[in-house]
Amino acid sequence: MSGKNAKKQKLSSGGDAERLTKQCASVLKAMQKNPNAVDFLQPVDWKALKLNLYPKMIKHPMDLGTVEQKLNAGRYATTEDFAKDVDQIWENAHIFNQEGSQIYDTATLLRDIFREKMKDVESGPLHEGASSSGMTAEELVQCKAIVRDLRKNKDAQDFLEPVNWKSLGLMDYPNIIKRPMDIGTVSKRLDAGQYASVHSLYADIDLIWTNAMTYNKDESTIYILAHDLKQYTDKKFGPLLSAARGGKDEPTELTFEMKRQLNENSISLNSKDLYGMVGIVEESCKRAIDQSNPSEVEIDIDSLDLQTFLKLNKYVEECIKRQSKKGKQQ
Repeated sequence: MSGKNAKKQKLSSGGDAERLTKQCASVLKAMQKNPNAVDFLQPVDWKALKLNLYPKMIKHPMDLGTVEQKLNAGRYATTEDFAKDVDQIWENAHIFNQEGSQIYDTATLLRDIFREKMKDVESGPLHEGASSSGMTAEELVQCKAIVRDLRKNKDAQDFLEPVNWKSLGLMDYPNIIKRPMDIGTVSKRLDAGQYASVHSLYADIDLIWTNAMTYNKDESTIYILAHDLKQYTDKKFGPLLSAARGGKDEPTELTFEMKRQLNENSISLNSKDLYGMVGIVEESCKRAIDQSNPSEVEIDIDSLDLQTFLKLNKYVEECIKRQSKKGKQQ
């Protein structure tokens, strides 16, 4: 499921940061002036609107005003980071509102307008020094070796370039896959020094496999390939990720005992903390959300990838510590 983009984007050098920032600001200003964008200019005041489900469903609120503040404050390292936040606005509207509603359709319209405008903005850093990787020299060498091996891997050929969903007739692809990613794009970003850490690089590579497993059926060839490549990259990145966390000895694979312990610990959480667990899984490993029972949402621990499991386990441990501290104070 790969294909070539008709229009290839260049990666700009650090010296172009000021120009790229101005281009992003220009696109943002045009979006803010669009009369259809009035509902997206400020954060959703869900309390005033009595949308009590909003904070439970929307884990990453975003609006054009907040994007402007972050852009002006230099909080976006690259044009991709800027575009990701703007796209989050439309994605949130799609998640919370029913398909066919006015707000849903307006979000779709604005999303398409924004993406069309961003085609004229080159990929690159938005402030000087952003193109210089935050990794150590040794980390950079090892990461480039992993990506180089991936490019040569015969099982990874379908993941080397962006999915050309139009030519493949996959018209629902952009609706299901909100953040497309491929090995070629990862390689370009790595060479341009756009990854601030091993974690950010791993997240993009993991996104490739997650997207493939989200869009394709479990028994399909592409799903199986993605699953196997995920296991391969998890093992490759395991030592690097552990070292990047400060040398903590963290596991490189899940065991039955680890899963059992997480399940046991989560039983003691209150409903608010359980919603938080669901939010983490929805963000990092959506396939592990079991919605077969319409009356409740469950997490399939066996479907969690290693990094999501570790993130979830840390969250649960922090919740338990917080509950214990409150108990002692009472």
